[in-house]
Amino acid sequence: MKIIIQSIKNYFKSKKNKGLEPIFFEKIGDQKTPRDVMRKNLIKALEKNGWTIKGKKERK
Repeated sequence: MKIIIQSIKNYFKSKKNKGLEPIFFEKIGDQKTPRDVMRKNLIKALEKNGWTIKGKKERK
């Protein structure tokens, strides 16, 4: 079995050619971003895409 590794650009291009769009491909941080900031960014991205977080305190 031959495994083909694609770059991110090629991956998105192949999905676009098939008529698909990636929903959850948003940058939440890099190597230097602290873990708690990455978690907050991830929660924001998920909520933006319609997810609800259980046990989360409501924002005021």
